[in-house]
Amino acid sequence: MDSRLEMVLHCIPAWLEHAGPQGDVVVASRVRLARNVSGIPFPHVMTGEAGQELCDKTETCLKDLFTDGYVFDPAELSPSEGEFLIERSLASRDLLEEERPTRILFAADGSQGLMVNEEDHFRAQGFAAGLDLEKALFLSREMITCLEQSFDLAYSARHGWLTSCPTNVGSGMRASLLLHLPALAREKSSLQKALQSARSAGLAVRGFHGEGSQALGNLYQISNQRTLGVQEEDQLKQVRQFGLEVTRFEQEIRTQLLKDEASTRSLTSDIQSAYDVLHTSARLTTSQALDALSMLRLAALGGLFGNLGVTFTSEQLLSQAFQLQPGHLQARIGSELDPITRDCSRAELLRKALGIQGA
Repeated sequence: MDSRLEMVLHCIPAWLEHAGPQGDVVVASRVRLARNVSGIPFPHVMTGEAGQELCDKTETCLKDLFTDGYVFDPAELSPSEGEFLIERSLASRDLLEEERPTRILFAADGSQGLMVNEEDHFRAQGFAAGLDLEKALFLSREMITCLEQSFDLAYSARHGWLTSCPTNVGSGMRASLLLHLPALAREKSSLQKALQSARSAGLAVRGFHGEGSQALGNLYQISNQRTLGVQEEDQLKQVRQFGLEVTRFEQEIRTQLLKDEASTRSLTSDIQSAYDVLHTSARLTTSQALDALSMLRLAALGGLFGNLGVTFTSEQLLSQAFQLQPGHLQARIGSELDPITRDCSRAELLRKALGIQGA
């Protein structure tokens, strides 16, 4: 593995290290700003020479901002290294699969990242712990401000920022929240009601890693969809308001589960089962491990470990939800693994990280 990525692997991202506002439900906030350079074709039709020139100029432009950061050429990454960056939300699969020159730049603490020549010339991302879209927006804007000093970015007085995909024209912004909803998941109708409420409000509901991904471990991404004719502040307000509402809903359901004796017994039984899965399983798929960790995090938030005699924190369990994913796992092992070996390694490493003695 690239030695620089080894350093990244052993550092918990700033947005995951400590819980932020409403952190029991909202894991993280992310704001992505899409921008393009005037007079240059969009990435999917630009020449390789133009693409390389843009990458080189971008590196020079941002070298002072990312003095302690990293720059990667996706073409030089192995499949597992690319998967690791996808799991950290620092790269997209589309970017990694492109044949044209591309770049990935990000801060050492994982709070800022820039993709060059993905769908748009620039996709700047800011990350913050908990429900803190303002901080995430500030961090993404900081990169765009630097780029504006070297590039004339494509803007229309009528339409706003011009992007490759019409659905991003206007603000060019995607504001998203990563939510953990284990209590709502136990009340399936309540979960479906919450997700339908988001869709009815014009928000996109996606899985763990955004578009095209599954909702593993009761983790969901919610983001704005409208960018044209809507001010950034109004878009942020809509996403923030839903974040507050779903947080209150999740907390209310959690409280109800803990107050009702029958629900608490059922919950305690499921917590024991989740612990037993981690304790005894010789192999764990990503889905099995995330489901077990989700249940244990619900236990941590509700103070229900009791007879288990363990003291896992919600932050510790959340961190492991990232560390056990395929890209992270192979990076920790230091080699490409077949699925069976990967599942065996996941079970072993997860027990070691949580201090669980094997059966």
